[in-house]
This record gives sequence, structure tokens and C-alpha cells, in this order.
Amino acid sequence: MLSLASMLTGLVVANIFQPGSGLHVDPSSLNADEVPRTATEHATFTGFVSSLISASLLGAITGDAILSALMVSIVFGVALNMAGEEGAPLTRGIKALSDVVFRIVGWVMRPAPLGTFGALATVVATYGAESLKQLGYLIILFTATCVVYVLVVLGAIMWACRLSLFGLMRFLKAELLVALSTCSSEAVLPQLVRKLEILGIGRPVVGIVIPSGFSFNLDGSAVYLTMASLFLAQAMGIDLSWQQQLIMVGVMMLTSKGTAGIAGGAFIVLASTVTAVGHIPLAALSLIVGIDRIPNEGRVFINVLGNAVATIVIGEWEKDLDTEQARKVLHSRTATPPRGEVETAEVGAGK
Repeated sequence: MLSLASMLTGLVVANIFQPGSGLHVDPSSLNADEVPRTATEHATFTGFVSSLISASLLGAITGDAILSALMVSIVFGVALNMAGEEGAPLTRGIKALSDVVFRIVGWVMRPAPLGTFGALATVVATYGAESLKQLGYLIILFTATCVVYVLVVLGAIMWACRLSLFGLMRFLKAELLVALSTCSSEAVLPQLVRKLEILGIGRPVVGIVIPSGFSFNLDGSAVYLTMASLFLAQAMGIDLSWQQQLIMVGVMMLTSKGTAGIAGGAFIVLASTVTAVGHIPLAALSLIVGIDRIPNEGRVFINVLGNAVATIVIGEWEKDLDTEQARKVLHSRTATPPRGEVETAEVGAGK
């Protein structure tokens, strides 16, 4: 529900403030070669459903279909967990392999700013310095929407749970900073799970809500998707009716699943939705390739914080939240309980 509310929030804000109305881009001047090839994936509903099932185990691992990889990972993880001690060597091997893969990804991401610079320079050279003004307006508008969303929506939810939102942000400040620096919510998954257990939420709740939330509850990405879609339509002078906008939101509710952990994953989802709906040329995405990294900071911040709040709500709903422990942790000056209390919380969470 929060993902839908986030998309509708972005839709309303973009319709009111019209961030792309000053660009006046001629569709014939756009270059589709500047849009990443992966952006054309999951272009239809049947393609989206088909992508859930991989032709082979290795195909899901070595391919670039996120949903099939997620499905195989869940099935493989469940089987590995049921294997018990017999699967322990394989678990250690997978952990060692993940360390190597993340190191390689870090090397690949180092030259990424050069590509961003080239994409932004192309837009400015083609459409003039006025394009910077409109792109800056989109960034400011999105940032302001994120701030209001955190204070109003997430703040109201935490108030209903009788807990402090700012206390939670202080408690998770290390995880939020790591997520901002890596532009990936998956980078903080282990630390976030541990912190929420310390907060007083039962391990079964945390173990289910956080991993699934990082795939299916991406509030920050949801806000950006609708805002960016309307920005592109307004920049090209395309007037989308409310019916077309609601259809676009419905498609995004499907295509936005399974992109957690990918820096810029929302951009791929946006391209998939544009292709599926057909109201906006795919080449229009070249207008925002250069600035996608900046809104990504706000997206990942809300994604992490929103899933932490969702875990608290589910924990209270399932009567698996120690409210007194949570208040004690969130209202402490350091937002970190003493070591003895941490151990007690971890033992209690494992019951």
C-alpha cells in the first residue's frame, strides 16, 4: 500500500508543479542509443511474468534478469537452509564468492561518473543551458517531496506506533550513510537486520520483512518513477490523461519489483514502464541519464528507512515488538544500548 501511496504522491506533485514543462524537446532530436540496453527488459506483462522462471539454474545466476535470479535465490536459500550441516561448506563458499563479486563490482563502478558526465554534457550541448535549470528543478522538487514524505507519512506511522522517527534515524544513521554512499539498499541488509533485532523486533519478523521489503517495498523509487515519467512527458509536450497516468502507475506496480540492490535500478524500471505503456518514446530517457545518480540518493534513503518503519509496524501487528526496549533504544542519546542490553535483545529476538 505504501508503494502505491508513494507513486500517487509523485504523480500529484508532478502534475501540480510541472517540472518538465520548460524544456520543449523535439522527439525527433532524441537519440535512443544513449539509453542502456537493459532498459528494454520486462517490456510487457507477459514478459514480466515469464521473467520469473529461468530456463536453468546457471542461467538465472549468470544472466541479467533480476526477477528470475531473485526467485532462484529464494528457492536455493530455502533448500540450503533445510540441508543443515551438510550445506554449511557450500554456504561458506557462497559467502567467499560474494566478497569477490562485490570487489569486482566496486572496480567497475569507479569509472561510472565519466559516463554520467558524458550523458549530461550531451543533453546540455543539445538543448542548451536551460535544460540544466529544468533538471535542477526536478532534483529539488524530488528532494522536497522525499523530505515531506519522510516527515508526514513515515512520521505519522511512527507516531501511531508511539515511537520517535528521528530517534530511529539516529539509531540507523550508520546504515543510512552507507546506503547513501553505495546507492544500494542491499549493502546494509545484514547490519539493518541486526539493528532491528536490537531494537526489540523478533528475528522471524525481521528475517521476513526486510529481505522481502527490499524487493517489493521501495517507497523512494516509487516516488521517483511517477515524477520522472511525467517530467519526460511534459518535456516533450505530451499531455497524459488521468486514465493514462493511472495505467502507468499500475504497470509500475509490477515492473518495480525485484530491483533492490542495483544502483540505478529505478531507471531500468522507468524505461521498462515507458516501453510497456507506449505513451513516451524510450529515447526520452536520455534526458535524465546524467542526473539519475543524484535522485538515487533520496530513493535509497527512503527505501531503507521505509522498510525499517514497515518492520516496526509488522512487529507490533504480530505482537513481536518489545515496545519498552524500542523506546529505551530510540530515546537514548547515543541511540545505541549498552553491550549487556544488546546481548539481551539479541537473545530475546532469537526466541
